[in-house]
Amino acid sequence: MKKYFFLFAPVLFSVAAQFLLKQAALKEWKSTAWLLTMGGSLVGYTLALALYSVAIRYFPVSLVSPVNGIAVMLLVIIGGTVFWDEPFGVRQMIGTILGVLSMLLMLI
Repeated sequence: MKKYFFLFAPVLFSVAAQFLLKQAALKEWKSTAWLLTMGGSLVGYTLALALYSVAIRYFPVSLVSPVNGIAVMLLVIIGGTVFWDEPFGVRQMIGTILGVLSMLLMLI
Protein backbone atom coordinates (compact mmCIF):
# COMPACT_ATOMS: atom_id res chain seq x y z
CA MET A 1 0.00 0.00 0.00
CA LYS A 2 2.94 2.31 0.69
CA LYS A 3 3.94 2.15 -2.94
CA TYR A 4 0.62 3.68 -4.00
CA PHE A 5 1.44 6.71 -1.86
CA PHE A 6 4.49 7.23 -4.07
CA LEU A 7 2.34 6.86 -7.18
CA PHE A 8 -0.10 9.62 -6.21
CA ALA A 9 1.89 11.96 -3.91
CA PRO A 10 3.86 13.43 -6.83
CA VAL A 11 0.54 14.28 -8.44
CA LEU A 12 -0.56 16.32 -5.44
CA PHE A 13 2.72 18.25 -5.21
CA SER A 14 2.75 18.90 -8.95
CA VAL A 15 -0.84 20.18 -8.87
CA ALA A 16 -0.05 22.39 -5.88
CA ALA A 17 2.97 23.77 -7.76
CA GLN A 18 0.82 24.56 -10.80
CA PHE A 19 -1.79 26.28 -8.64
CA LEU A 20 0.98 28.37 -7.08
CA LEU A 21 2.23 29.29 -10.57
CA LYS A 22 -1.27 30.48 -11.44
CA GLN A 23 -1.39 32.54 -8.25
CA ALA A 24 2.04 34.00 -9.05
CA ALA A 25 0.81 35.00 -12.50
CA LEU A 26 -1.90 37.08 -10.82
CA LYS A 27 0.63 38.98 -8.67
CA GLU A 28 2.91 41.86 -9.59
CA TRP A 29 6.06 40.51 -11.20
CA LYS A 30 9.10 40.40 -8.86
CA SER A 31 7.08 41.54 -5.86
CA THR A 32 7.66 39.79 -2.54
CA ALA A 33 4.36 37.91 -2.91
CA TRP A 34 5.34 36.82 -6.44
CA LEU A 35 8.77 35.61 -5.27
CA LEU A 36 7.31 33.68 -2.33
CA THR A 37 4.65 32.08 -4.51
CA MET A 38 7.22 31.12 -7.16
CA GLY A 39 9.46 29.71 -4.42
CA GLY A 40 6.57 27.61 -3.13
CA SER A 41 5.96 26.34 -6.64
CA LEU A 42 9.63 25.40 -6.98
CA VAL A 43 9.46 23.47 -3.70
CA GLY A 44 6.31 21.69 -4.90
CA TYR A 45 7.92 20.65 -8.17
CA THR A 46 11.08 19.52 -6.35
CA LEU A 47 9.07 17.32 -3.97
CA ALA A 48 7.03 15.98 -6.88
CA LEU A 49 10.20 15.01 -8.74
CA ALA A 50 11.72 13.34 -5.69
CA LEU A 51 8.57 11.32 -5.01
CA TYR A 52 8.21 10.50 -8.71
CA SER A 53 11.72 9.02 -8.68
CA VAL A 54 10.68 6.76 -5.82
CA ALA A 55 7.47 5.76 -7.63
CA ILE A 56 9.40 4.43 -10.62
CA ARG A 57 11.18 2.03 -8.26
CA TYR A 58 7.86 0.35 -7.48
CA PHE A 59 6.03 0.68 -10.82
CA PRO A 60 7.03 0.63 -14.47
CA VAL A 61 7.72 4.09 -15.86
CA SER A 62 5.23 3.23 -18.63
CA LEU A 63 2.54 3.28 -15.91
CA VAL A 64 3.84 6.03 -13.62
CA SER A 65 4.36 8.65 -16.30
CA PRO A 66 0.90 8.46 -17.93
CA VAL A 67 -0.91 8.17 -14.59
CA ASN A 68 1.02 11.14 -13.25
CA GLY A 69 0.39 13.24 -16.35
CA ILE A 70 -3.29 12.40 -16.62
CA ALA A 71 -4.01 12.82 -12.91
CA VAL A 72 -2.24 16.20 -12.84
CA MET A 73 -4.17 17.30 -15.93
CA LEU A 74 -7.51 16.26 -14.44
CA LEU A 75 -6.91 17.98 -11.10
CA VAL A 76 -5.61 21.16 -12.74
CA ILE A 77 -8.67 21.31 -15.01
CA ILE A 78 -10.97 20.89 -12.02
CA GLY A 79 -9.00 23.39 -9.93
CA GLY A 80 -8.91 25.97 -12.72
CA THR A 81 -12.64 25.69 -13.11
CA VAL A 82 -13.41 25.82 -9.39
CA PHE A 83 -10.87 28.38 -8.16
CA TRP A 84 -10.40 30.70 -11.15
CA ASP A 85 -13.68 30.22 -13.02
CA GLU A 86 -11.84 29.06 -16.12
CA PRO A 87 -13.97 27.69 -18.95
CA PHE A 88 -15.16 24.08 -18.80
CA GLY A 89 -17.02 23.31 -21.98
CA VAL A 90 -17.96 20.19 -23.85
CA ARG A 91 -14.40 19.59 -25.11
CA GLN A 92 -12.97 19.81 -21.60
CA MET A 93 -15.71 17.53 -20.29
CA ILE A 94 -15.06 14.90 -22.96
CA GLY A 95 -11.30 15.16 -22.41
CA THR A 96 -11.76 14.78 -18.66
CA ILE A 97 -13.96 11.72 -19.05
CA LEU A 98 -11.51 10.13 -21.48
CA GLY A 99 -8.63 10.96 -19.12
CA VAL A 100 -10.37 9.28 -16.21
CA LEU A 101 -11.19 6.23 -18.32
CA SER A 102 -7.64 5.92 -19.62
CA MET A 103 -6.18 6.18 -16.12
CA LEU A 104 -8.62 3.55 -14.81
CA LEU A 105 -7.69 1.21 -17.65
CA MET A 106 -4.01 1.54 -16.81
CA LEU A 107 -4.53 0.97 -13.08
CA ILE A 108 -6.93 -1.96 -13.28
